[in-house]
Amino acid sequence: MRTRLTVAVVVASLAVLGGAPEAWGQFRDPDASPAKAAALSALLPGAGQYVLDQKRSWAYLAVEAVGLVFYVDRRSAAVDLRAGYRDLAWNEARLQTRARTEGDFEYYERMTKWRTSGSFDADPGAPGVQPETDAATFNGDAWDLARQIFLPGGTTVPESDPRYQRALEYYQGRAYGPEFLWDWTGKEAEQEEFGALIHRSDDRFRQATNVLGLVFANHVVSTVDAYLSARAPRASLRSGFVATPEGLGWTARVEVAVPW
Repeated sequence: MRTRLTVAVVVASLAVLGGAPEAWGQFRDPDASPAKAAALSALLPGAGQYVLDQKRSWAYLAVEAVGLVFYVDRRSAAVDLRAGYRDLAWNEARLQTRARTEGDFEYYERMTKWRTSGSFDADPGAPGVQPETDAATFNGDAWDLARQIFLPGGTTVPESDPRYQRALEYYQGRAYGPEFLWDWTGKEAEQEEFGALIHRSDDRFRQATNVLGLVFANHVVSTVDAYLSARAPRASLRSGFVATPEGLGWTARVEVAVPW
């Protein structure tokens, strides 16, 4: 819905700008100063070129419009996929003993690599926190690492010992608490689907970020082009697109030749 609305706005805007050139002709000023032309293109790619009466102004505007549409589309898809993998994790793996609390991306990524979190407190009836000892679980691995760091060589000390307390503090800072525990046991297919959703969501977010970079580059190139064109009217610009196997699928190349 958001993508269709953005497309409609862009199409309507292009129609208004292109449908009545005589109405917009009053804004053309081939003798505009380099600073004015550059400032206009910095605000809206192609605006400086339009004022200078250059046909390539529409190319910059088109890149801006397509980039924004693509950004909205990719980000909307990423957000929807994120909601999907969070719901899947909650319904299939997370231990629903408390109110739902969303974790950060690192938390969900760890859920793709570990079958179960293990418990946070292995013996709730005992005083204090009794760390998970099963190293095949995420929390158990955290405790195993804490012991290697602070209690090397299998050193056995009472819980009151400062070394044990430092190990426990490390464990509590790394292990996941009761509100974030999970278990995919017997649900390998669901965990695989969960991982695929995370990968797709992350990919869409990355594409959206890359498009923002393209939009920013379009502003920069249009600004520089407008400045040089106003300063040297005979400047020529060549651009092209090259297919690439990764990222967005293509890269842009722009060359501005200025006679000095």
